Amino acid sequence: MQAAGHRKQILFFLIAVILPSLVLIVFTLRMIRQERELAQMRIKEERSRLSREIGENLFVRLEKIKIQEVTTTAGPEPWQTGVKYRNPEVALLGLVDGDRLLMPWELDRKLEESLRLLNQPNFRAEIGQAERMEFSGGGPDQAATLHAQILKKAAEPVQREYARLLLARALAKAGKKTEALALYRTILNLSSEVRDEFGLPLSYYAAGSLIDQSGDHGRIVERITEELQTRSWFSPGEAYRLRDLIEELGRSTSRSPWKAVADCQLAIQEHLQRLTQALELQRDFQGLRLALFPGGTAQKGKTGNASGDDFPWGVFGENPWLITLVPAPSDRLEVLLAVEAHALMASLRSEKSFADAFPQDFSLVAGASSDGEFPGDNFRGLRITFAGNAAPIAPPFRAFQPLFYQLVVLLVVSMTLFGAYLLWKDIRRELHLAGMRSQFVSSVSHELKTPLTAIRMFAETLRLRRAKNQQMEQEYLDTIVNESERLTRLLNNVLDFSKIEKGKKMYRPQPADLAGILRAAVRAMDYPLGQQGFDLRVDIEDNVPEVCVDRDALEQAVLNLLHNAMKYSGDARSIELRLKRADRCALIQVADRGIGIEPREQKRIFEKFYRIPSKENERLPGTGLGLALVDHIAKAHGGRVEVASTPGQGSTFSIFLPLEKP
Repeated sequence: MQAAGHRKQILFFLIAVILPSLVLIVFTLRMIRQERELAQMRIKEERSRLSREIGENLFVRLEKIKIQEVTTTAGPEPWQTGVKYRNPEVALLGLVDGDRLLMPWELDRKLEESLRLLNQPNFRAEIGQAERMEFSGGGPDQAATLHAQILKKAAEPVQREYARLLLARALAKAGKKTEALALYRTILNLSSEVRDEFGLPLSYYAAGSLIDQSGDHGRIVERITEELQTRSWFSPGEAYRLRDLIEELGRSTSRSPWKAVADCQLAIQEHLQRLTQALELQRDFQGLRLALFPGGTAQKGKTGNASGDDFPWGVFGENPWLITLVPAPSDRLEVLLAVEAHALMASLRSEKSFADAFPQDFSLVAGASSDGEFPGDNFRGLRITFAGNAAPIAPPFRAFQPLFYQLVVLLVVSMTLFGAYLLWKDIRRELHLAGMRSQFVSSVSHELKTPLTAIRMFAETLRLRRAKNQQMEQEYLDTIVNESERLTRLLNNVLDFSKIEKGKKMYRPQPADLAGILRAAVRAMDYPLGQQGFDLRVDIEDNVPEVCVDRDALEQAVLNLLHNAMKYSGDARSIELRLKRADRCALIQVADRGIGIEPREQKRIFEKFYRIPSKENERLPGTGLGLALVDHIAKAHGGRVEVASTPGQGSTFSIFLPLEKP
């Protein structure tokens, strides 16, 4: 019956609590998943929208740069490497000749003019004669004389400066260091447009000689810094020669301004990186043009892009350049325009209107297959990536929806688990009480059976007059009386406990002599103690005053303690009963020398029906009510009961009764 009741409880709990909770949890989790999917969709849509708007802003700025830069390509300035571009974001302007990309240093017309003048037959013959004299003929003195004559006769500035450089070299070899250094200082101040037949500025040669022979490092650093700041491009030979000069200055830091040299090193590294990327672009231009600009020449209607008559913007390089082709206004050739993407974004972000419109952290990345959003039809191979969740601004309640759903799931799970715990605890308590009741019934039955059997046996013996003498008859009668008293105590315990459970137990305290109550309990236990060979020592102090107690209840408590002492004394046969005054309390103690109680069990022995699970208790009869009644009686009189026990050495139970009425 009990198991069936528990099954019904569990089934009801499953139907009424677990099933609705599972349904609610499933629907809530589904809503959370849907909300996340919608949030991801909103983020993707917002990123796509932002990317296209950013792309439009990029395109507008790029078109403005294109117009400003390409309109100047009709003149010679854009193809002179010594001229800065109008926009700092521009990385390169190159001319497309068929399938070949021509770099700025390959289009410098002043360089072509310098080479033509230096290679004039008469001038080249005279220079050749002087160099032969310097290296294999009459020596540097005669070579210096010839170079001085060439310097006087030279009609063109580039020829004069070239002859001056060779004259300084010859004077240095001839030991005329002061004159040579003066010439080198003059050449150092020349414009970088004055070059030799290899395209290297003459001032670079002078700088190298001055580093080795003079202390003019400060002026040399200023000259190199000026070159790095005013020129947009260097030819490969110029760039690497500048790098070597800066390294030479760095090795002689004792005579060079260290910070300025370090700044020059950083600047030349940037130029070399741009140069490397430009050379890679030149090398890969044919394939890149087919991939990004398959329409051929930029003519209206051929490209099919948004602008109609312009190429789209492609992307190239690790440090990405945005590149496009533009028809040159002066001829039918095309101009390649490259803009540094990072510099362009930095310029846009510096504008307040752009920063307010796009506060999200984003960056431009190259590669058509990379993660990111497409910025529009005006770009090829460019993606925009966002660092955070650039989601649209949602209403306040929508921002807290996922958290609300998670709290609902947590609350439902918590309540379900709490309900399951309460059900488990209730069933466990009922099973425990059922087990204790079953044990109680079994123990009571055994306790009732033993005295009844003894009473019946001795009564039948007396009825059949089988006692041999009067002393034996008296002994049989004492046994019957003792067992009757034992049976009475057992029934009183059960009845009192029943009244306590129902809240109907009433105590009638009256002033009483505790010593008299203890002696009455001793007389009641005298026969069973003697039968089992126990030595009961009674120690009663004289100064204990009367206490308001229920005599019968207190006597029953003492009898229960004495009875327990007998049961759990083991092989020991010594029990002590003490009455004394302890501060403001009367103290009743029952001590034995028996098996003792484990510390972890000492708090539970006063629970109803509880018996210590041990092999000794399995052999000993008991109902588990005796100590529970003692505890209740002590508390009902305003006192308490305590136990002090050591396993194997015995136990001492103490009843504290207040001397003053509470």
